[in-house]
Amino acid sequence: MLNNIYNYIYLLGLNTIRCLKKFGKRMKSAVLRPLRAIATLIFTALIVVDKFTLKTFHEITADVKSLFGNTKRVLSEAKADGTVTRKDRVKKFPLYFQKMWRLYKHVFVYAGNIVLPIISFIIMLNVFFACTDRTFALELTYNDKVIGFVKSESVYKDARKQALERLQIKSGDVTAENAEQELIGNAEYSLKAVKLSQINDAETICDSLIENSNCEITNACGVYIDDNFLCAVKNETDALAVFDNILSEYETDDDSSVSFVENINYVQGFYPDNENTVWDARRLSEKLATKKSAARYYTVKEGDTVSQIAEECEVSTADIFALNPDIKENIHVGQRLLIEKDVNFVQVQITKTETHTETIKYSTVKVNTDTLYVGDKKTVVKGQNGEQTVTELVTYIDGVRVSSKEVSRITTKEAVDEKIQVGTKRNNFGGYYNFSYSGAKFCWPGVGATVISSRYGKRSLNGWHNGIDLCRPGGNSTGAPVVAAESGKVVYVGYESMGGNVIRIDHGNGIQTLYAHLKSGSTCVRAGQTVTRGQQIAQIGSTGFVTGPHLHFEVRVNGNRVDPAPYLGIR
Repeated sequence: MLNNIYNYIYLLGLNTIRCLKKFGKRMKSAVLRPLRAIATLIFTALIVVDKFTLKTFHEITADVKSLFGNTKRVLSEAKADGTVTRKDRVKKFPLYFQKMWRLYKHVFVYAGNIVLPIISFIIMLNVFFACTDRTFALELTYNDKVIGFVKSESVYKDARKQALERLQIKSGDVTAENAEQELIGNAEYSLKAVKLSQINDAETICDSLIENSNCEITNACGVYIDDNFLCAVKNETDALAVFDNILSEYETDDDSSVSFVENINYVQGFYPDNENTVWDARRLSEKLATKKSAARYYTVKEGDTVSQIAEECEVSTADIFALNPDIKENIHVGQRLLIEKDVNFVQVQITKTETHTETIKYSTVKVNTDTLYVGDKKTVVKGQNGEQTVTELVTYIDGVRVSSKEVSRITTKEAVDEKIQVGTKRNNFGGYYNFSYSGAKFCWPGVGATVISSRYGKRSLNGWHNGIDLCRPGGNSTGAPVVAAESGKVVYVGYESMGGNVIRIDHGNGIQTLYAHLKSGSTCVRAGQTVTRGQQIAQIGSTGFVTGPHLHFEVRVNGNRVDPAPYLGIR
């Protein structure tokens, strides 16, 4: 571009000389001579300028091209060399700059001679404006009147847009095609140096545009709900009173706050002076008392379900049940369901603090102990639920709870863990017995007596057997421990002619167990004593009517003897 400028200047000089020559031929000789002398001087000056100034410029231009070419080449080579890391490239940068400075020092000096004066001039202007409290701004002229100053054209455009929105609000007296031109025309602006205090914002310019427009306007307070204009009220106090009266109808506690869900703004300014735009307090109050949207209902048809209705109406099933607490899953044809509640024109939001008590469930801790037999459990510490006081910040909209946020949670009563001892002691003397039988109601009563010598039912020896006989493998059963098949209360300890030494235990619900042929002197419980499952009560013996040492075990239900096999988990 610089070469083009040079060429343009050079050609301009040559063409000037040619024109002067043509012009001189038409002049008289007395006038022509001075002109020739001036032309000679101009031509000489151009040659001097070209030789001394532009020659340097040409040289600098060539060196600048060379500098950029070398820089581009070095950067390309550095990127192409994958062995050189980015950190190494940064380290080499000072060396490269030093080399470029040596080769193109005059280029940097020449650039500095041009750039530094420009920067200095800019700094000087800023210092001047800062010291004099002045700056450049656009002076706006509208309808032959200066209405203010703005920093940029965008501020004016924003102000004009606001003015049009205000004047077009429900005015109904202009068409969309020529609305902008008729309501607010375009202002003229020019650049001026003004004081900072004279700069105006968009709202001030907006008011000035409306005030100097050709429309019938009035100064009023505009009411905006969620940034949408509703109306203008001439007295701002009247507008505030209408909204305050709505809030005052809701009684609240000291720690509650009442506000509108919608964002209510009051904008004082100029508005079209017509009945569609400017309302009185009574009309505003009546409007706010209306509904923004009406309630929506659905009438149940044949084959409808709650989920189908929710999908069709684009709501959740939870919302339907919440709005219709009287319905269940079964709905009937013709039933009218509330799908959406009506919504007030302005909704009141109440936020307050509420507290309630929550139960802390106790935990159950099981502790193994060898003081109890396997399958036995004993509660040593009874569990107790704790309590917590929960404080929440709850929000209600038009009386309906919509959200809550937990603020604090304080434990007022600690939960007490329930501790249960679980038996690990095994009655497996001789390695024959382990009473963890699947499906067994009772544990095995004869420790190590895993041989069933006689089952319940009919037998050839004496016709009918009322229980089951157990003995150890090999026949040496005398002295083997006898344990309670289930926890209960000992109701009889004594001697019978057929059973010999006998113990009978009541387990509740009409169920009793009997242990017979016990070894003399081995009984270690008494009548009225409470025993636990697996607790030793005696030893196997051969008292009573027997052919050898064994344990006779019976189960009685409501006084009737039944087969003990199902209770012991055997078939």
